Amino acid sequence: MKTIYLEPDEEIISVIDRLTQTETKEVNLVVPAGAQIWQNSINLRLLKREADNLGKELTLFVPDDLKAELAEKVGFMVKREKNLPIELIREEREPIETEEAEKKDMIGLLVEELKPEKETDSLLKGESIEGGLRSDKETSLVAQEYEAGKKKRGFRWPSWHSKEPRKKMVDIVQPGGQAGPIRRTEKNSPPQQFLNRRLKRPSVDVETEVFRSRRQEANEQEILMTGSRTRAISAMGRAGRPWQKFLIIFIVLTFLLAGLVSYLVLPTTKISLFPKTEKVSFDLVVIGSQALSGTDESLNKLPLQEIKVEKTKSKEFSASGEKVLNQKARGTLIIYNEYSSSPQTLVATTRFESPQGKVFRIKENIVVPGAKIEQAKIVPSTIEIEVVADQPGADYNIEPTNFTVPGFKGTAKYVGFYAKSENPMTDGYTGKVKVVSAEDLEKAKEILIEELKNEVKQTLQEQIPTDLKLVEQGSKEEITEISMVEEGDEMDNFNLEMKVVVRALLFQEEDLKTLVDLNLISQVEENKAPLSESQQIDYGDVVIDWAKGEVIFNLHIEEEVVWQIDIAALKKDLVGQSEIEVRKYLASQPEIEKAKVTFWPFWVKRIPIQEKKIEIEIEMH
Repeated sequence: MKTIYLEPDEEIISVIDRLTQTETKEVNLVVPAGAQIWQNSINLRLLKREADNLGKELTLFVPDDLKAELAEKVGFMVKREKNLPIELIREEREPIETEEAEKKDMIGLLVEELKPEKETDSLLKGESIEGGLRSDKETSLVAQEYEAGKKKRGFRWPSWHSKEPRKKMVDIVQPGGQAGPIRRTEKNSPPQQFLNRRLKRPSVDVETEVFRSRRQEANEQEILMTGSRTRAISAMGRAGRPWQKFLIIFIVLTFLLAGLVSYLVLPTTKISLFPKTEKVSFDLVVIGSQALSGTDESLNKLPLQEIKVEKTKSKEFSASGEKVLNQKARGTLIIYNEYSSSPQTLVATTRFESPQGKVFRIKENIVVPGAKIEQAKIVPSTIEIEVVADQPGADYNIEPTNFTVPGFKGTAKYVGFYAKSENPMTDGYTGKVKVVSAEDLEKAKEILIEELKNEVKQTLQEQIPTDLKLVEQGSKEEITEISMVEEGDEMDNFNLEMKVVVRALLFQEEDLKTLVDLNLISQVEENKAPLSESQQIDYGDVVIDWAKGEVIFNLHIEEEVVWQIDIAALKKDLVGQSEIEVRKYLASQPEIEKAKVTFWPFWVKRIPIQEKKIEIEIEMH
């Protein structure tokens, strides 16, 4: 795995070139907050495309959540800088000393801090170790030797510590138009576990030995100097007390040094800039087609997918219609011809009468076959025919019986032609009955269709992939009635069965936004950047051709763009300017809508001459 660290001013072409020269497949790309790659979303898309072409598995380490979201939207694997592996962090820092070396450093530092001052004071004052007084020349030489030794054994800073002021990274307009404070990072800041190990105190045994040695030396030194202290004071008094001059010089130098530090180190300036924004709007026609497998950016076309859902359902409903029914009884008669061997024609409505006087009529003309003669006997022929009662009502629902033909009464045929019923006569009725009305059918269809649509809609939502979006007005329903119930059917309850088939067209919203962004670039000037979160797409009238499987989107797009601010150039122009000059300068910049300038400490009224002391933040309304 290879790790590439981007420079803040490194261009996208350079990044791609470095990526091309990398031999490993997996690459970590550490992108700082101020890198040029964040200044335009096209940079990220170009980098993603080249990485895919090279077959590189690219992981971006980014400074904040906003940039992480932008990189993920393009398709990168993203991690935060704080998740950078520790071995990658240590590559940028000085080698860490061993435990033993650090322990010795800390012991040496502790000894120097605890060293008694009596020895040095006595040497500077002119006292001899043996108790005698030194001459002025000897005293000066001793003082020089002491200062040289002090510098030689001076405090050594840890390897990770820097005496220079901490450097801070300034804010920039973030990709996609987002802007906000960027987290500051301290250069050469050690890992916490290294810092803890650095500050580990020496062991108790080592401390005790060092302190015991130093105390013994101090006691011996004090004994040697006790006898000469009085003579040294008298001699210095006679010399005109020169230490007072050194004290005055020291105080003056201290004040001068404090003033210099205050001038060079303390002053900082924080500038909050609000860039100017404006709205861009344009119309765009995008065509979706089921025949496409990918996006055609040159023709503004994107692929479509179709989902089909089918549901069938039946339900029982109550009939509410009524009608007065005068229904005649019906049945079947067997007619006998025992009169002659010749056929006999009976016309429609010929009457047949029961012993109770109930008359039934045939509905059509019939021919009764002639009788047969067997062994000098007449064998009657028969024919079965349906008959209907002469009058409606339940009185005609009679049991099986014999029937005569009243029309043959008074002739020989009256006896030769007769009929019998083997089953009862039925369906004779007079009164009100329930029937299926038109309103019953209409209401039942509405209820059943509504339930089917809800079920189909739920099934459709479950089948739509998360990365696809349903085309507005892009669904088509086909409703079919399966049951055979008709208006006027006599029944108390009826069953209705229907089928609903729904076809829906889907598209990837990301494909459409890609086409919109590409067309937006031509609408935006080079010194401006779009704010993607402000993008609004009105789909307008959608035209669907189901036969071709095509959809025409008539889009209207509105999006805000923000003016770009060159922070590096701005710092160079502002260094050393007074408060009034700064405000006039910022007011003259066309890309800045308003600004807020804060000086620190309170008495500072001028921009520091060091650019690193100028902190600039880009903020949005």
